[in-house]
Amino acid sequence: LARVHRSSMLPMDFPMDGPFAARVSGIDKTASDADIEQYFTENNIEVKKVEQFDVPRHTARVDFNDISSLEQALQLSGRNLLRRKVKVELWAEVGSEVSSSALPGARPLKQYEGPLPDAPPYKIIIRSLDKSVDRDDLGYFFWDRECQVSNIEYPLKAERHAGIVEFEDLESLKRALGLNRAVYKGREVSIDFVSAKDERAQQGGGGSRGGGGGGGD
Repeated sequence: LARVHRSSMLPMDFPMDGPFAARVSGIDKTASDADIEQYFTENNIEVKKVEQFDVPRHTARVDFNDISSLEQALQLSGRNLLRRKVKVELWAEVGSEVSSSALPGARPLKQYEGPLPDAPPYKIIIRSLDKSVDRDDLGYFFWDRECQVSNIEYPLKAERHAGIVEFEDLESLKRALGLNRAVYKGREVSIDFVSAKDERAQQGGGGSRGGGGGGGD
């Protein structure tokens, strides 16, 4: 990969004493700490530490030695690490003010306690998405919140700024429904069960198939 050209992607009030950490998500399940480190070092960005997480899966914290390295690392977002395109974002501790803007939709929400289907498919429809959201973003939104995505239909043929997401298990569906009214990329989204009307509107095409970004591995 070519060396990244530097331009600051950090907030104006970013503390000059760090921590200089990034959050990497969408990581290939076969990736080792060494693979993640190489993702940065091959662009002449020195890595201080790599820490992968079980929850959420396919996510790691990567620490760098200085602010210059962090700035360059953030510009590597969207490139392939092994077989998957990863996101590189500024690290934010859960519960901090930075976290609310860096991880939209991650704020505490009311747990879903309503009825659930007895058998698959476990599908929801998410509406009111920002126009900048792409299919990978939609997958990461759920995947990063411990929802095991199996399939994404986005964009929809019959409805703009909406997508249908299918999950691998009932627990993931329940978590996803609990994200109703989360704020994602500046917009409050609505999440509900897919109705028969929604399914009929999609018959005949409209929307990519397969796991895609954030899909289950």
